[in-house]
Amino acid sequence: MFALSWNYFSATDGIKQAILQEVADDVLHDEAYPDLKRGVTQFITAYLDAPETVLVVQGNPGNGKTRLIRAILAEMSRRKGTPTKALYTTDFKVLESDDIFRRFINGLHETFVIEDADYLLRPRSDGNDNLHRFLGIADGVIRSQGRKIIFSTNLPNLGDIDDALIRPGRCFARIKVRELSGTEAEALLVKLCERDKAKGATIMASLARLKREVYSLAEIYRAFGDAMDNEPPYLGTSPTAHAASD
Repeated sequence: MFALSWNYFSATDGIKQAILQEVADDVLHDEAYPDLKRGVTQFITAYLDAPETVLVVQGNPGNGKTRLIRAILAEMSRRKGTPTKALYTTDFKVLESDDIFRRFINGLHETFVIEDADYLLRPRSDGNDNLHRFLGIADGVIRSQGRKIIFSTNLPNLGDIDDALIRPGRCFARIKVRELSGTEAEALLVKLCERDKAKGATIMASLARLKREVYSLAEIYRAFGDAMDNEPPYLGTSPTAHAASD
């Protein structure tokens, strides 16, 4: 479990926040993130152990960015033995104020999560006037004191991100989650089917009807969920027992 302080802008009341207690029960599979060569668990461990503050997770919607971030927060909670506290926003107007940055520096939050941060990560030469606040707390005169800052973005190219944010010593990694090839998708389905290759291949055949070269994680999990929903219920008696009694 982790505690999320969701910050948003209200036209009538300005910056508001809601505290959400999130259950961290997401199960991540290495097959869903094939570009993390050492696997998901080792990647998360390395990030939390590293002195660098920033992590940038990039990719199209539906490819597991939020799942990965939730897994990081869950591991932080597991290490502490109590729910970790994270500041969270997707609202550009919230980040135009210094208030949320003061709360991160002076407060009890271990993590600052900014999702859909496309507008925030573009180079300052393109008119991005808000990035300097993050540069200050990530590795500037004001330090984040071991806390983490995680951005997710749909920007198509890693080159679209300001170099100052992702320089060594400030940024642990910038990773791109992506759609899976047919072979990779089937490997994930087999894992989801508890190594039942025949069942995984059957679900993959239904997914292949989309006639795509690549498949998003959302599509793969949906196909798996639909297949499980359509399975006949298990009534507690083995098929061989039924056959013997017929």
